[in-house]
Order: sequence, then structure tokens, then C-alpha cells
Amino acid sequence: MMYTDWLYWLFVLAAIVLYYISPHRIRPLVLITAGISFYSYYAGFFVLLLLAEAIIAFLLIHSSLKRGKRWIYPATIMLIILVLGYFKYGSWLGSMVNSLFGFINEPSLPTVDDLILPLGISYFTFELIHYVIEKKRGNLPQHKPVGFLAFLFFFPTMVAGPIKQFQQFYPQLTAAFQWKNVRIGVLRIGIGLFKKLVLAASLDILAQPIYSPEGISGADTWTLWVSLIAYTFVIYFDFSGYSDIAIGTARLFGIVIPENFRNPYLARSIAEFWNRWHISLGSWLTRYVYFPLGGSRVSKARIYVNLMCTMTVSGMWHGAAWHFVVWGMFHGIMLCIHRFFIKEIKPLVRPVPVWLKPGTTLLAIGMTFFGVTLSRVFFVLPVSDGMDLMLRLFGLGS
Repeated sequence: MMYTDWLYWLFVLAAIVLYYISPHRIRPLVLITAGISFYSYYAGFFVLLLLAEAIIAFLLIHSSLKRGKRWIYPATIMLIILVLGYFKYGSWLGSMVNSLFGFINEPSLPTVDDLILPLGISYFTFELIHYVIEKKRGNLPQHKPVGFLAFLFFFPTMVAGPIKQFQQFYPQLTAAFQWKNVRIGVLRIGIGLFKKLVLAASLDILAQPIYSPEGISGADTWTLWVSLIAYTFVIYFDFSGYSDIAIGTARLFGIVIPENFRNPYLARSIAEFWNRWHISLGSWLTRYVYFPLGGSRVSKARIYVNLMCTMTVSGMWHGAAWHFVVWGMFHGIMLCIHRFFIKEIKPLVRPVPVWLKPGTTLLAIGMTFFGVTLSRVFFVLPVSDGMDLMLRLFGLGS
């Protein structure tokens, strides 16, 4: 892991020093150079792919606005999606086609081992799509191309987010050095490292039984539940730890980036959970998938379809495999059930007495956590193994 590599932290220190001693107009170039150097070290020549994609998208969207050619805008979005689709989903789709049609004695389509996924391409893609859409809408401040590239190649967020917004990021590039930011940044990095290296690593030992079919078949129901709950917290501490490190590192540059987690396992509903978990992704999906589909301004049936579509996209964004699709649909179903209860059932039920509210709040938190924990089955395992684990959790497996 790069965060345990002392060379990485020397790189961070050097980048910070260069950033603050540079004039404001040079700072974006420092961030671009640092980002390209960082990406080249960990992912090699793929940095050229991302750089070319960014430059082409920038030229296309600005050409669209200057020349008034409306077709360039959707073509730019499609190009960005196709690049992501080829590298992230090409092998998955190729494997499915190969298994369906056989390709006997014929060259087969690329399989899962044939294509290498560029590091952080999902985050890069979503930020690039955000930029193109908001530029088209006229919501971005005036900036030069180097500001755009500094936004995309800001190395603290390139690997695991949070997903930034250009209009929040760019104005902060002129921030003066403050010791307050150093204190906050170092503390946040320390919290993130503790979450990842201590809490997540310790709980991962308890989670081992659910990582393989052999572990599942050799464990009793109680052990499987403990393992699944442990994994639920492993995911939280590991991912939120990454976010803490990214947020803290950005703060060392005087840049505040979005929070990604707000005690998600204390959510009282699945809708509230998605306002607390991977917040930057949920916000992106709401703005660029759910709302364009019509959001909640359409018929009741369409709202449920929109929820399912949005969460299916969320599942596919996490990984190119059917179990991620099932995981996303699992959350979509939970969101649909929650909406149906809030809109159709709750108005028919008498309000809960004040003295019962603490109990109902705890019940709501418990039910939400239970649903989220069950969904982790399909996040960690292929569909067939996940179904086996699901049955064994309820004493139904063989």
C-alpha cells in the first residue's frame, strides 16, 4: 500500500513545499506535475491515456460552446464513457460473450486477464463527466486549461476519491499557507492511517471465513454472522480511512475537499445511509443519473425505476462483475421499499408517542444496519457463493 511507503510521504512533502513557494499562477502546474509523476510511478504509461482523454474532452467541450455545435457535447460524454467501458468493462463483457458463443477455434474477445484497469479510472471518469456537464451548463468559474488539469490530476484524490467538484476546488488554489491547515491535515491523515492499519486490519482477521467457499462451508452460522459484521466494519474503516488520508493530504495544500462519510452505520433508513456513505458518489449519482432520469418529479412507477437504475449504475461503478450489479440492485430494492413505506404506509399509521421514539430510532438504526450488512454478501462474493452464504446465514444451507 502506497501510504506505508516512506517515499510516498517524501513525495507529498516535496510537492507541498514546491506548491507554496510557487507563485499562484504556477501552482496548477505544480499540481499537474505532481499528479502525473504520482500516477506514472504507480500505473506507468496509463497516465498518457488519462492525459490524452482529458485534453481531448477539454478541446471538444470548449469547441462545442464556441461553435454552437450541439452534437459535440453528447459525443464528448459518450467518448468518456467508452474509454471507461473499454478498460473497466471490456474484459467482463468479453468473458460473457465468450461463454455465450463459444468461439471454438476462433480468436476470442478479451477476457478478464487481457485488459489492465488503469488506476483510479472510475474516479477520474466521474470528475471529467462532472466538468463537461457543468461547463456546458455554464456553472464553472473562469479558468485556464492548467486549472482544469490540476483538478483532474490532483493526486490525493486520484486513487479512491472523494469525487471533487471543480467549482469548489479551483478557487482554493490561491490559498495562503496556514499552520492551522497543517495541524488539521496531519491529524486527519493520522486518523485515516489508524483506521486502515489498525482497525480494518484487525477486524479483517474476523472476516476471513466469508472470503472463500471453503471458509463458508467450514463455519457455523454464528461464525458467519460475526465474520459478515466484521467485514461490514472492515469496508467502512478501510474506505473511510482512505478518504481521511486524501482529505488530510489535500488540507496540507490548503484545499478543502468534500467529506465522504458521516457515521453511516447510525443511519435510520437506507435513504439516510446513502446521505452518509460515500457521500461524494451518492451526490454525483443524484445529480447526473437520478435527476436526468426525472428524479421524483415523475409518476410513482417511474420513481421506483429511477431508483433501481441509479443504484444499478452504482453497483457497476464499483466493479465489473455480476455480484456488484446484484449489490446495487439490492440497495435499489431497499430504497424502493423505504420510499413506499414513507409515502404510502406511514401516512396511514398513527404517530409514534414521544416516549417510544428512542426505541423506534434504535429499531430503525438496527434494521438499516441489518439490510446494509446483508448487502455486503454480494459485495464481497460472486453471486453463486453469495447465495450460498445468504442461505447459511439463516440456517438453510447444506
